[in-house]
Amino acid sequence: MKVRKGEIFGTIFAPSSKSFTQRYILYSAFSNKPIKINNVSFSDDEIISIKIAETCNASIVYDKKSIRIKPDFRCPDGIYVGESGTSYRLSLGLLAARKCHTLITGEPQLARRPVETLINALSEAGSHFNRCEDGFYRLDAGNSSNRPVGIDGSTSSQFISAMLYYYSILGSGKFAAGNMVSEDYVKITESCLLNFGVTVHRDGNNYSITTGNYDIKNVDIEGDYSSASYFMVLGIFSGNIKIKNLNENSLQPDRIVVDLLRRATGSIDFHNGELNVEKADHMDEIIVDASVSPDIAPIISVIGIFSPEGVKIYNYHRLKTKESDRWKGIIDMCRAFGASVVTNEESIIIKRDSIKDPGSIAFTDHRMIMSAIIAGIIAESHTEYVNVEKINKSYPEFLNDIKRVGIDIYFDVDLYH
Repeated sequence: MKVRKGEIFGTIFAPSSKSFTQRYILYSAFSNKPIKINNVSFSDDEIISIKIAETCNASIVYDKKSIRIKPDFRCPDGIYVGESGTSYRLSLGLLAARKCHTLITGEPQLARRPVETLINALSEAGSHFNRCEDGFYRLDAGNSSNRPVGIDGSTSSQFISAMLYYYSILGSGKFAAGNMVSEDYVKITESCLLNFGVTVHRDGNNYSITTGNYDIKNVDIEGDYSSASYFMVLGIFSGNIKIKNLNENSLQPDRIVVDLLRRATGSIDFHNGELNVEKADHMDEIIVDASVSPDIAPIISVIGIFSPEGVKIYNYHRLKTKESDRWKGIIDMCRAFGASVVTNEESIIIKRDSIKDPGSIAFTDHRMIMSAIIAGIIAESHTEYVNVEKINKSYPEFLNDIKRVGIDIYFDVDLYH
């Protein structure tokens, strides 16, 4: 695929936050609590969660961008988690709580991502895991219990969320969580559980669960800040972009992108419920903590390609354990477009040097692909992008939204025939 920049202006509707959607789908299916979920974008990761729910005997009724989940839980013989780290890790906790005997399978790249800390905590609580040749696990959770355990959250907040789901399905329980990263993602889990009648109590590093009745059986999924950030960055270089469906008071950690860009440019802010993005007439240095918001690091790095003041990304080591080694991906992308990239043990510093036109960019990580496309639009390059189908993992409407704001798209059939 190639892109060609036109006159950029328009409004996009931010896709659903899959962090919320996946949590609601999976918890409804495993807890036997029906719910209707609105504003679903049907990204690949959301579809994985839906398929897991169906494998657990839930009935899914589709109505445009809404789904109604009618659960009737049965332990599955096996589930397929694809490339979705959220679905994988949350399902481990849920399957263990349901005392299932289940084989987990998925894509090879997901099997390489860390999950051992969660496996160890669930094993301490009584589950038994056998690691298979493909790197996934066969679970025997017949002896699972609500005994207290401890877990380290320094690798992923999803481990903490999985344990919250585990104890809530069991009805009660306590556990200790230390060294937590991206704590706001745990708050998303707590918010989801509260809508199902489950209250999470926290005292320092100690968590406990109480359950009750639930009344909310219809939930609207808010727009995703990490997905919207691609158009925020495009807008500060082009102007005239509006973004709908973002919750100004969101729990999403990636909401920080608005504050970062507002402070650095002064050209982005909410007005009448819409996020308005104008072309920036100045740009200060932007500093990003990748341990808190790893998903916005790739697109923020694009700003550094074109900014004399540059972008600094610190605590970047967490980027190495995402869908790809994003630390390497960011360096490769920025250098391909001609940026100066300096790395040390603590940070990556990206600044404008001489803009180049990469002939081809071939990432397999959805966020790296979308970031590179935005970089190419700003650079007005003739770059060819491959693996664009990977974008569906988080943002199926991305290319349509690109066209919606004035970008022409040419696929290989247009280029070569």
